[in-house]
Amino acid sequence: MKKLLITQLKPNPEGIDRSRYGATPAQLGAEWVDFKNTGAIGAKLDGVELYHLAFGAGRPTWKLVMNFSGTLEAGKVVRVHSGQQRDVSVLRQEDLVSADYHLFSGEDQYVWNNAEGDKAGLWDACAKHWIDQASYDPYPPEGVILVRVGEKLMALSMVSRL
Repeated sequence: MKKLLITQLKPNPEGIDRSRYGATPAQLGAEWVDFKNTGAIGAKLDGVELYHLAFGAGRPTWKLVMNFSGTLEAGKVVRVHSGQQRDVSVLRQEDLVSADYHLFSGEDQYVWNNAEGDKAGLWDACAKHWIDQASYDPYPPEGVILVRVGEKLMALSMVSRL
């Protein structure tokens, strides 16, 4: 069984989401999610897919963000940024630290919901089961990285109150 864990998520980058020209690559890339191989050996990522809950008419539904391939070594972290594939030089330094690999969702639009909250999920398409899921509450603070506490992603200021 794959030991992949969603560890952090930055759903609400600091600053204006869009100018009249759209979001900048740095602004889009400042929205991201991390997952880590918590196992003792490399984890095959073939068939692993990242999803989030999309809100529209009716009930929320799972929407594919991207899929993966290759092997993630034990202890390594993948960060998936919103936006088209770009050179990481367009990203802010704060959005590069603490991750071993940087991937992009492939579309120049934000992924994570702010007004409704959201849930990130890693799905094993081959075994047809969830590897991991973690959610956060509506209106996450701007520019704050949410960290994993149980099944929730929370701001450190909230964690210290628990």
